[in-house]
Amino acid sequence: MKTIFYSLFFLFSSIVWSQTEESYSSWNSLILDYKLNDSFILKNEAHLRRTDFLKNKQQLLIRPSMHYKLNKTIDIGMGYTYAKNYRETHDFTENDLWEQIQLQHASWKLAFKHRFRFEQRFVENVIETTENQFEIDGTEFLMRFRYRFTVSLPVIKVSKSNMLSVTMFNEIWLNTEKGIAPRSLNQNWFYTGLSYPILKNGSISVGYLNDYAPIANNQFRSNHILQTTLKYHIR
Repeated sequence: MKTIFYSLFFLFSSIVWSQTEESYSSWNSLILDYKLNDSFILKNEAHLRRTDFLKNKQQLLIRPSMHYKLNKTIDIGMGYTYAKNYRETHDFTENDLWEQIQLQHASWKLAFKHRFRFEQRFVENVIETTENQFEIDGTEFLMRFRYRFTVSLPVIKVSKSNMLSVTMFNEIWLNTEKGIAPRSLNQNWFYTGLSYPILKNGSISVGYLNDYAPIANNQFRSNHILQTTLKYHIR
């Protein structure tokens, strides 16, 4: 535990002395789920992400998964992620397997969620063969641990049964070597936004997401994102 604490301390203290590149993006998500029974749920996510706000493609992501609700508090899931990444000079893909556990509880009007996800990543290794010429040279295996803390609060009663809610979350992504002991910071997400149930089984969320990540020694990227998410529960 001390190893994890000191690693995190040095990771974040280094940010104070860093230089930061700014970018602006638009990320759009569709999340569907289907309840097989009281315990098992199938889910699929599609994410279309563009950078320079809407000018250039950044990433296409597909994420199917299966979840088991042990009780009202504990949700256990496992899934697969396909990610197509677009860069100015080349594109590359990533295929991930992942396992997660999510804990949720409430206090007063606040709803809390703690999500722990461990990823096994298979990332295409891109090499520059000649000037501005790139090709895929095999696949690199990496591991990553993610922890997301979410809090939601209903704030405005729009109709008899519908409430406009505020949601905030912070998610830290850590590169790991063995187990979940952190090796380095991969990125950090901070989100704040509004959610409203536009359909009986669906909702739309719009908010601001900041993606902060290291890109080189003492250099970081801060991506300012307009995040739009449509969720629908298939019944």
